[in-house]
Amino acid sequence: MGQKSRQKRLNRDQSGTPAAEAEPKVRRVPPRTWVKHRGRARLVASLLPVLLLVLLELALRLGGFGYSTKFFERVADGKALTTNQKFGWQFYAPGKATSPPPILFPKEKAPGTFRIFVLGESAAAGTPDPAFGFARMLELMLRDQHPSQRFEVVIAAMRGIDSHMVRQIAAECAGLAPDLFLIYMGNNEMIGRHAPDPDEFQFSSNVRWLRGQHAVRRLKLAQLFESLLRRWSRERPAPAQDMELFRRHRVALDDPRREPVYRNFELNLRDICDSATDAGAQALVCTVAVNLRDLPPLGSLHRRDLSADQLKQWEQLVAAGAAAEARGEITNALVSYEAAARLDDHFAELNFRLARGYEAAGQTNEARRHYGLARDRDTIQFRTDRRLNDTVRTLATNSGPRVHLADQERQLAASPLARQGVVGAEILQEHVHFKFDGDHLMAATLLPQVAAVLKLPAADRPVLTREQCARQLAYTTIDDYNVRSAIVRLTGHAPFLDQLEHAERQTAAERELQAMAQRATTADFNQALMTYQQAVAARPDDPMIRFNFGNLLKQMGQGPAAAAQYEQAVKQLPQQRAFRMSYGGLLLELGRAREAAEQFEAVVKYDPHAKAAQQSLATARARR
Repeated sequence: MGQKSRQKRLNRDQSGTPAAEAEPKVRRVPPRTWVKHRGRARLVASLLPVLLLVLLELALRLGGFGYSTKFFERVADGKALTTNQKFGWQFYAPGKATSPPPILFPKEKAPGTFRIFVLGESAAAGTPDPAFGFARMLELMLRDQHPSQRFEVVIAAMRGIDSHMVRQIAAECAGLAPDLFLIYMGNNEMIGRHAPDPDEFQFSSNVRWLRGQHAVRRLKLAQLFESLLRRWSRERPAPAQDMELFRRHRVALDDPRREPVYRNFELNLRDICDSATDAGAQALVCTVAVNLRDLPPLGSLHRRDLSADQLKQWEQLVAAGAAAEARGEITNALVSYEAAARLDDHFAELNFRLARGYEAAGQTNEARRHYGLARDRDTIQFRTDRRLNDTVRTLATNSGPRVHLADQERQLAASPLARQGVVGAEILQEHVHFKFDGDHLMAATLLPQVAAVLKLPAADRPVLTREQCARQLAYTTIDDYNVRSAIVRLTGHAPFLDQLEHAERQTAAERELQAMAQRATTADFNQALMTYQQAVAARPDDPMIRFNFGNLLKQMGQGPAAAAQYEQAVKQLPQQRAFRMSYGGLLLELGRAREAAEQFEAVVKYDPHAKAAQQSLATARARR
């Protein structure tokens, strides 16, 4: 039967039966091949979104979308570099970010030139006026001491940043033919963008997470997402920078959230030094000097296990000590303060009271120790502390032959300006920013260290004096008044309001300003005018001197002459918003509304988030 059946089927196939009626032939795919095809499909499906994102990123870059996240940008002719006023946007909202100082230097370093980058925060930048910072004085001193050499001291520092951001700037500086990185930072580690925040969940303890986040924010795609988010959602106003905000953000010395900050600072500092050495440059790492004597702590906290009864007793003892101190009874005051410290010595303000008492009693060693404790136990830490400075010392001492230590904390404390070895108001304006005398002292103490690191020949002339630096940088009595005014405005607001005896110090500072204004004479202004004329003649390509000269002429009521100086500063640095805003505002006062509108339009085009420029532009257009 089987054989007949097969024969019958064969006969039917041969007789022309349609192929569709024949038994179908199925091609079986080997299992391994099927798995391979499915894996490839999955790989293509997973890579396709990445490819699309890469293409979109390239399209955004080619189309010129967004802003540059680099610290430097080219000026119009492309041969010189200046600071990018939008650099801070990648870390803060555009309307809240600070801007780097207005500098100008050639992109290509000339042969035989020593190029020094000064890295750090506001103290390194020269706040409140970078025209008079220690970096500028150091350049003057180097040129005077070594006239046959060429020097470029570039301020690569900025107000309101920390070591995470300085690290990014340093990596960029490494590609610009550096000879030396001069690093002065540490005041902003416990506050700001990457500091511990009790109100939010943060990954500040994970430096890899932070660096990955920074890399993403440098993408044009991230900028596009942020711009769309601002457009589609109601932008919530930033919390007010009042004392209540700072009180919520206090961090005690024994708070475990401090540990990642110290660890990250060390990692960032090490990477900054590596950027220098990998570029064939030297690194001079500075410890940081802060105001110990004349700046009480900004915030204080009691130890956590202090009972209610102990707190009451502590408060009574401190009140008794304060009363005795006010009467001039220093011994009795110290007895009360020391008894309070045995109950709770965590409170930073108590350490400051003890330091002041010990100093009055002639116990200088104890005074210095407690001034340091008051700084370290400050819970609103707007200045460096002992651990950060010790990190600098350890790293600089153990990082190889190209990394050097400049122990500025100790050098400034040993100077004649520091009474009994404690840095105070003779050197610093408030907590960390230098007075002109302090900037000169800083530059003068750095000078031999920089010369040694760069292996410069021994100089045969004395260091420029304070008066010589003031004359070359055009620091006049009028500028001194303007700088002090800026500082008094600063200390009149948070976070300074909780300080011990803040109201008395603020009132005294305001009265001193009034007295300075009343003492100013026509002769003072004429002398300032002559100083600026000489400085501009000697340094015609210095935009900072030009701008400040314009400020002086405006104060003197010489509007057209001031406008001419502002115009020159704007031509030298057209991206500098502050220059254009001052120039435009003066043009508006002079009745030149059309020209003023051009300045404000340029600012708005460069920075669409500049509300002050938008308002001024509307005013100028209305007056045309």
